Amino acid sequence: MANLQKIGKYEVQSVLGKGAMGVVYKAFDPAIERPVAIKTVRKDLVDPDLVEQSMARFKNEAKAAGRLLHPNIVSVYEYGEDEANAFIVMEYVEGTGLRDYLNRRASFELGQINAIMSQLLIALDFAHERGVVHRDIKPSNLILTMSGSLKVADFGIARIDTSNLTTLGMVMGTPSYMSPEQCQGQSVDRRSDLFSAGVVFYELLTGEKPFAGAMETIGYKICHEEPKPPSTLSRLKLSPTIDAVVATALEKNPDARFQNARAFSRALRGACEALVADDALGATQVNLEALRLESTVMLPAFEDTVLRTVERQLAHYVGPMARIMIRKAASQASDLGDLYSLLSENIQDGDERRKFFDTARASGVATGSSPRLHATGGQAQSKPEPLERSFVDETTMRLAVYLGPIARVVASRAAQKAASREEFVELLAGHLGTQDRGTFLREIGFSER
Repeated sequence: MANLQKIGKYEVQSVLGKGAMGVVYKAFDPAIERPVAIKTVRKDLVDPDLVEQSMARFKNEAKAAGRLLHPNIVSVYEYGEDEANAFIVMEYVEGTGLRDYLNRRASFELGQINAIMSQLLIALDFAHERGVVHRDIKPSNLILTMSGSLKVADFGIARIDTSNLTTLGMVMGTPSYMSPEQCQGQSVDRRSDLFSAGVVFYELLTGEKPFAGAMETIGYKICHEEPKPPSTLSRLKLSPTIDAVVATALEKNPDARFQNARAFSRALRGACEALVADDALGATQVNLEALRLESTVMLPAFEDTVLRTVERQLAHYVGPMARIMIRKAASQASDLGDLYSLLSENIQDGDERRKFFDTARASGVATGSSPRLHATGGQAQSKPEPLERSFVDETTMRLAVYLGPIARVVASRAAQKAASREEFVELLAGHLGTQDRGTFLREIGFSER
């Protein structure tokens, strides 16, 4: 397969990586002219008696992963088979694996760790709510893009790649990051992913794995030994609360762990906010330059769907040049309002410039002027409900599905302005288009008056 030139309709360009079961290629999709990554699994490495069953499972898990359309998850485009291989076509992500940073002994600050973990937990919550468990959360499956966003790779695919495609009851996962139930060959659920996320959190804080040693001893340690508290090993100034969050994530008994990613995220934020300035906590992107050169904080990356919406609005006034203008403005803007202001400078006519802003307000993308809201499920409230941290965190995670990494920044600023839940939700909904706004409001139990 070293000289492989095509896989299906895709033109193979290079090898991205090799594993025991197959090869990952960078390829080109000529139909829509975009790069893709293709993960292959060789059928000749599968037990002959289990080929049909294993390929069916591989396909079903690819279908599950294909449903996970989220800015923090590597998208799956297609599943296919030929005589020699099964393959999955995925989004090609320009970035560096977290494992590479850890191998180079990169020094992470607490704000950067919070940004990485927050995005990971947002992705896990999205997947878990749709019935998909990753089973192999580890640094090499976490990609940091140059814009500072996190992408989780191999959702629903890792099981086939790490299980040797054998029978139920075999150990699945990467030893140092497996949960006790994985080590024992038991069934796993979302809480197993949260244990693995806890291991990643520990390694980010300390530079060391909580369970290390010879291969035959790692499983015993995971099931029976407690790791040292991160505060005793980290160069960072960590509070007992951080130690408690890690300890809860790494509980041996799944019932004693965080029961969902939202609970883990709330605990993480509560533990960090006493130690990190609000601005650092508000960011959901990792300042990659700071890991090397202590450069300035990076501007937020705008979700592609938002940029396309704004581009269509701008193109009505400036034509095809809108695409180039959008790219330049997006690299300079600090938020959506700033983006619209920068773009408006390209519209010479004052009346047309005002119409451009009116379009923004009408779509609710750039302003907080969305319709008045009320909570559903009962009569209208006689007085607004107070704004609570748990509500802010949960709503922010829902918003991230639509806005991506910028959601944390948007929500942080809205929380500073809002005096009630209703006002907070109004401000958030103002950053969404008409269709997305309605769906978002229903998901969090609000509706438009």
